[in-house]
Amino acid sequence: MSQVKIKRLFRVVDVSVTTSTASATTLRTDDMAGAAVLIGTQNTNAATLHVFGSNSDSGTFGKLYDSAGSVQSITLAPSSTEGRVYSLPDAAYALPYVKLVAATTNANATYTVILKS
Repeated sequence: MSQVKIKRLFRVVDVSVTTSTASATTLRTDDMAGAAVLIGTQNTNAATLHVFGSNSDSGTFGKLYDSAGSVQSITLAPSSTEGRVYSLPDAAYALPYVKLVAATTNANATYTVILKS
């Protein structure tokens, strides 16, 4: 049995996901190398989560695109019988602050984000 040589740090944040960037929870990602969004066993009207980013926690957040011009998002397939976990797109780690915003109207939910350094 091998022993852990490097212990990575993580934090767990409950985030409010709505269709408004103003009311979405800000995630600090400047010291993180990975993240996953846990939506648990629930149904939601949200089919897609768009990733917004900013250089400041109180700055203007803009929709994140990759170098090919594709919007960075997470496509959801919620289930009422099993929990689902989705990776945050890699392009999100280029910014120190991100928000997850539902692309679908009337989609309000609370998810858990696990951030790992």
